[in-house]
Amino acid sequence: MLVIGKNPVLETLKANPSEFNKIVLLKKIKPDNKLKSIVKIAEEKSINVVYLNYFEFKNFFDNKSKDEGIDQGVIGFIRDYSYKSLREITEENKKIKNPVIILLDQITDPHNLGAIIRSAVCLGADGIVIPRHNSAEINHTVLKTSSGAVNYISIAKETNLTNSLLFLKNNGYWIAGTDLNAKQTIFDTDFNIPLALIIGSEGRGVRDNLKKQCDIIVRIPMTGKIGSLNASVSAGVFLYEIFRQKNLK
Repeated sequence: MLVIGKNPVLETLKANPSEFNKIVLLKKIKPDNKLKSIVKIAEEKSINVVYLNYFEFKNFFDNKSKDEGIDQGVIGFIRDYSYKSLREITEENKKIKNPVIILLDQITDPHNLGAIIRSAVCLGADGIVIPRHNSAEINHTVLKTSSGAVNYISIAKETNLTNSLLFLKNNGYWIAGTDLNAKQTIFDTDFNIPLALIIGSEGRGVRDNLKKQCDIIVRIPMTGKIGSLNASVSAGVFLYEIFRQKNLK
């Protein structure tokens, strides 16, 4: 798998240097501090670094599918992403008071997935679950969009989200679904509980079969002519309110 761009490569180097097979850099007269840090860590970890001129660098890759961040002149080759199981995540979370797990229902845009992962890491979520089918997966775009945050949270890929919710219920989690038409808002809801939060796709929202498993259905109060938020923005708002409540003094 590829990691494209300075921040994703640097953060992955810091978190998981053993994952790298090699790093390819575009020759630059004056590399900036991030590039210098990448080279320094790579040398310390004995990771092969290859330098290419502009034309070699451009010809080396399929720009049609991997052009995001390619102008930054940094591409790393790493092992394919290793997903956790939901059981492993819940075991990890047993030592955490009121953990938060996010379940993403058919988020197919890798940019949205990357942005949600970044918000989840910044706002203290304790795990993410994506479905095995009809979902974006962890790839170079997600790594780039998350700015390397993929390295700092456990992500599970599960075949059946309904079964995942039942498993979480049996392990003490409350299930919260999101719906534009819900009566209850995030400001009326106590999130200081072990929580599994479902974020639905922009087109369909949370599917009905998953809503049936929810203990609470909540919405973000809004005003204005546009009735909904982008899925990643919506996830960020929910996560910030959960974070705010957890950190009230």
